[in-house]
Amino acid sequence: MTDYSVMKDLTFGSRDEFTRKPIAEKIIRLLDSDIDVSPLIIDGKWGTGKTEFCFKLKNLIEADDTNDYKVGYVNAFQADHANEPLLTLISEIVSFYPKKSYQRKRLIKNAVPYLRLVGGIGLKAGLGFAFGRYAADIPEAFSKGMETIEEGSKELIDLSLESLIEDQAEAEKNLSTLKDALKDIAATNPVILLIDELDRCRPDFAVMMLETIKHVFDVENVQIILITNAEQLKATIKHSYGSETDSHSYLYKFFKYQINLPTTSKDIEGISIENNVTFFKTTVQASKVIPQEFKDNNYIYETSRFLDISKLSLRNVEQIVRCIETLFVFEEKEKSKLLVLEQIIMAFLSFIYITDKGLLMSLANRDILASEFLGFMNSDILSIPSSNILDNPVKSFILILFNKIVRNQVVSIQSGSGVAIQKLAQKILDGPHYNLLIENNGISNDSYLYNYIDHTINNLLLFDIVK
Repeated sequence: MTDYSVMKDLTFGSRDEFTRKPIAEKIIRLLDSDIDVSPLIIDGKWGTGKTEFCFKLKNLIEADDTNDYKVGYVNAFQADHANEPLLTLISEIVSFYPKKSYQRKRLIKNAVPYLRLVGGIGLKAGLGFAFGRYAADIPEAFSKGMETIEEGSKELIDLSLESLIEDQAEAEKNLSTLKDALKDIAATNPVILLIDELDRCRPDFAVMMLETIKHVFDVENVQIILITNAEQLKATIKHSYGSETDSHSYLYKFFKYQINLPTTSKDIEGISIENNVTFFKTTVQASKVIPQEFKDNNYIYETSRFLDISKLSLRNVEQIVRCIETLFVFEEKEKSKLLVLEQIIMAFLSFIYITDKGLLMSLANRDILASEFLGFMNSDILSIPSSNILDNPVKSFILILFNKIVRNQVVSIQSGSGVAIQKLAQKILDGPHYNLLIENNGISNDSYLYNYIDHTINNLLLFDIVK
């Protein structure tokens, strides 16, 4: 579960492992420019760190604020239950100002008639008091005179209904008055509202929020940024309006710009690398459970480089690290023989567990085809000694080790392979490798590592990582 209390204070100075500060700076330039960019979508897949980016962007705007922005954050998912998107957004803007300030009083005064109209709040309030329900939910602005309703006054109920009819007749006037009030307060302090988690909301609430943004907040100096998964939002629209709906066209009639959060970044050598790979190392290093010798084993991080983990979310990567942490809790360190290799196996099997649990079960049952294993490894059959197995030592080691577990072969072992495998072991272990039991046709069936594989798989299958 996302810890918003921790995230709200994050800055790009705190951490920026995906090098996203330049993206945030460009967004701010757009907001500062004369280009009409609002409403704007920041699009990212689930689990790509959108909420963290949102808070960092907010804090960056406020830290270097030459335009005196008022910046608000709205968690749409937390507001979903109230089912009043306009009330949610207006309340966030109202919170910018002290209780007795002119801006706050004027905005509330001009918002009440339209809020009562579009939300049906006045009717709910009147009937709620009449029947003794919803009392705790009635805004103070609507409670005036309701004591009489509580006493059963039919006349006041009629007056309330008449008032609602009048409000309906003056809908455009009420909306115009509200927008004028928003424009007035934004003239001094431009408003930026960051709306997060809309892709997690009920479809009807998500659509109501979009409609509210379109009809109410198209106001000068009020800018809306929606941080969401655009594809999920399109699915939400189809759910609300039917599968035949052109959800793409519908969604983008609301928005003028879209910023796409990249899933890759550049390493120090300028090579493009998946954010998942970077995040795996960062999360391992930050763990309070994983021992330092594991963190210092650079071969561990090679696992995430050759596997195709592009489809994993950052949450999945966190789950993989949690698997490794749990395995360390279960581990009996005094029985360790080849720690570096055991750590590689531990990390590799944790990746399998989160990515494809069925594959892990097949490994446990020794019922896995070479094609399945090679597909997961993102590899072709390894030929020894003709292949240069030292170029990617971890990948080569795993293929050689699991060659005797999978059905068919993932390694083509030829004459003289034993020497090549010994060199590989020396490179990884940086020392003696007697416990590995290397033979001319690979690693011996008697090697304790095969028992270690079974031991690790059994430990993984003891629990489920559900969050």
